[in-house]
Amino acid sequence: MARQLDAVTAPININVRFPFFGEWYDVIRVWSHGLILFGNITYSLPHNPPGPFPLRNFVCAAPYWADTDISQDASSNIFYREITDDATLIEISSMIRHGFPLLSANRMLWAFVATWYRVPGHQSDPGRNTYQAIIATNGIYSFTLYTYNQLQWSAGLWGGYPQVGFNAGDQVNFFTVENSFSADIINIAQESNVGLPGRFIFLTNGNISDIQCNTTHGLQTSPFRGSMHGGYQIRLFGICFPEPSYIVQINGQEITDCQVTTVYIACTMPIVSEGRLSIQIFTIANQLVGETSFLSILPESNADLLLNNHGDLINKPRFIEDRRLELQFNQNTLTTNYLFRIIIYDYSSQYIAHNNTFYNTLTRRVDLGLGSLNLSTLNNLTIHFQSIFPITGVPNDQAHMLDITFELIQPNITLNISQWKGTQQFIARTFIVPYTLFSSYCPSWSALQSDIKTQNITRNVPQCPCRIRTTWDDEQFGFNMDPVCDGRKSDSSNCQYQRGARGCYQRKSSTSDGGAHCCYDNGGIMINDVRRGGGSIKEHYPETWKTLSTFHHFFFDFLPYFSCCGISTEVLGTCTQYMRYRPAGTCVNLIPLPPVTVNGDPHFSTLDGNSYTFNGHGEYSLLRSLDGQFEIQVRLAQLVNASGSSTSTSTTESGTVISAFVIQNEDQPQFTPLSEPDELLSSSLIYSDDHQLILRQRDANSYSISYGESGLQFIVYLRPQFDFLDFVSIIPSTFKDKKKFQGILGGFDGLAYANGTNVSTSLNDDQALFTYGESWRTTSDSSLFYYRFQDSHAEHQDLNYRPMFKQDLFQKYANTDRYHMAEEVCRNMTHEQQCMFDVLITNDATMGQMHEKYEMNIQLLDEYIELVTIDIEISELTTSTSNSEITSKPQNSAMKYFTNEIWKIALFVLAVIYY
Repeated sequence: MARQLDAVTAPININVRFPFFGEWYDVIRVWSHGLILFGNITYSLPHNPPGPFPLRNFVCAAPYWADTDISQDASSNIFYREITDDATLIEISSMIRHGFPLLSANRMLWAFVATWYRVPGHQSDPGRNTYQAIIATNGIYSFTLYTYNQLQWSAGLWGGYPQVGFNAGDQVNFFTVENSFSADIINIAQESNVGLPGRFIFLTNGNISDIQCNTTHGLQTSPFRGSMHGGYQIRLFGICFPEPSYIVQINGQEITDCQVTTVYIACTMPIVSEGRLSIQIFTIANQLVGETSFLSILPESNADLLLNNHGDLINKPRFIEDRRLELQFNQNTLTTNYLFRIIIYDYSSQYIAHNNTFYNTLTRRVDLGLGSLNLSTLNNLTIHFQSIFPITGVPNDQAHMLDITFELIQPNITLNISQWKGTQQFIARTFIVPYTLFSSYCPSWSALQSDIKTQNITRNVPQCPCRIRTTWDDEQFGFNMDPVCDGRKSDSSNCQYQRGARGCYQRKSSTSDGGAHCCYDNGGIMINDVRRGGGSIKEHYPETWKTLSTFHHFFFDFLPYFSCCGISTEVLGTCTQYMRYRPAGTCVNLIPLPPVTVNGDPHFSTLDGNSYTFNGHGEYSLLRSLDGQFEIQVRLAQLVNASGSSTSTSTTESGTVISAFVIQNEDQPQFTPLSEPDELLSSSLIYSDDHQLILRQRDANSYSISYGESGLQFIVYLRPQFDFLDFVSIIPSTFKDKKKFQGILGGFDGLAYANGTNVSTSLNDDQALFTYGESWRTTSDSSLFYYRFQDSHAEHQDLNYRPMFKQDLFQKYANTDRYHMAEEVCRNMTHEQQCMFDVLITNDATMGQMHEKYEMNIQLLDEYIELVTIDIEISELTTSTSNSEITSKPQNSAMKYFTNEIWKIALFVLAVIYY
């Protein structure tokens, strides 16, 4: 900006119509005194502010309306720019999700950033202020963000203090941050309305009542999940806190370490039980102010990089009578170059078996007082139980779970370490029990079991896949790799108590607390005998987010196994009792059907193996089961080209694409991807809900969604340059027998209307199929999409929309350069006409490249499904005959083919990703 006392920019014609409290603005200005002004209005800008908001006919965002003067100072600057690049818009979208998680699926399409950098107030005050304002929109919602880096002055020469907020000019919609017009406004750099110090985020397209913290239903936590070890800060925000003091309770227990501000309450999380915790806030007079929940997670046991005997610690219980345990450290770069502090978290409980009651549940945090340790120089470390809990007079039914935590605190100062990644934790988990509990538990536990109880548990846990791929992926058919029997590991402690197994997979039931534990040999065939390395059903699957789930799992599954089957290589005779009540479970051959796809403008492959094109404009039922337990809905919007404009100025020549989707699977409601972008930093696993709904990032522009026991899997390919997505459904063959489907994708017997009438027209008749597709348009009552504020079902419908059909489009451009380009880029593709249609509609050759990559991905999926089918057919042939001479040759040949082809596909996929 120009270096003037009262500098204001010329009108800035922005590239969108920005929604701001019911009005739309395509012109803004930036004022040096800490304002963004909206509208092509000749403002009479007073040097001194005329007073607090509301102000009539004055539309602005005011991150810090103060007496700024950069006219005499060359080290300060005020600068601004429009944001249209994807990377920055993704970053801004991530910031907004912290304040509005329910709008997390709405990525920003445009933003404007203004920065006041080291600006002084006046010559007599040497202080500097650095802050920033961002306005952003996705076309429907708009947000205003204020970020404060440093505030060193508040009072200006005009004799007043700054105002922070915004004003819509209608004297109805306005907001002024508390402490405006006072010296205390400078403290806003440490405050927040979203739990992040120095950041304020407001939704500014609707009525002001949508963003004020005036309801008890808006309470949120940041973070909303965390380790049960505690010790970190959580912030409670989203409602106002006008009182100086409040009572905060977690699961009914008062938390004393809390600080109250007007916009948030900061508390230190204590050691808690795992599971879903209730957080309530009360006034001193015991009146409920707000309540929310927090997900307390059992941290992963991951200290194998530090400990040579880590597998021995996590795979079997220890006895209190041993009085100590020994840690054996690896000598590697991590243990040599870094220093660690050892903290132990002790969770203990007693259990009354006959009524399944836990009592005397205690937690303690123990700092061994060893200071900063270089683990490589220790070699071994002996920890005496007496230093953690008293071992004299220990009840004979008490069990301790110890999380031995190694906190990486700093590099070894004796070494020159240039790279430093901050604090990390490594955890070794072990269970300590009295020997009398261990030795007497099997007969006591067996006496409480019954065949009927076992049948009920078995009935409610998932069926294992009879065969799995020997690539030993993290996830297969909705099952997740067991970290203590991982098919990719080869160390001696791996599969220590599943001798004979190469790897195991597990999955929680969606209808009970139990789960399946399935173990496989080198060929990927399920082992059904515990004594040969087989798994067993679980009555209480760990990580159920249920309070005390770890102790449930310990007393109901972990301890019975070791007490009945032993902790040495010799299997006890009582193991048959354990197998009777905890069998391996049943298995099923899971063969996926050919993938069902939606791509481009958009082209649908149907459940019966055909394909057609439908260009609707609205929200439609893509696929739904007649029993109402499963449905996919899609939102079709007008196709835009890479420059961001519609594909044609003529509505009769435009196409539509999938811009959003929603899946409902029994009790799983709408799922919005990327709801927690901070988790993307460390793992491809973005979201997991009891391992029933799993979202993984496959690469930069594709994601997979798996739905637990159903075996359903979806792959989403993002097309950022055109702002749409392709959608692939992988459906198990079991659905063909059990589920009847309707929708745009039809059923296994072809396309049919909701009343059951079959569609008899040719799938090349776009006009007739347009009528069919329109019959699956949703209503406001049947829509599964979630709407907030000014958004609604009606906002996404265009009942008068009529697309350009393929035959008309081809006829219009026949023998033109545009047609020849489409022919060239789509030549020899499997779906050549679909490709040409998309290239002609967009007049963009890159559409052809997109189709080529898409067909390549689908071909890989088809080849994988074919190979899995061959593998399972060979397995069934092998198990259905006892003549080994007949089966050995085809099995070896098929397995060799299967292995070779899988490696080819794996290498090819790696090459594509690298490219």
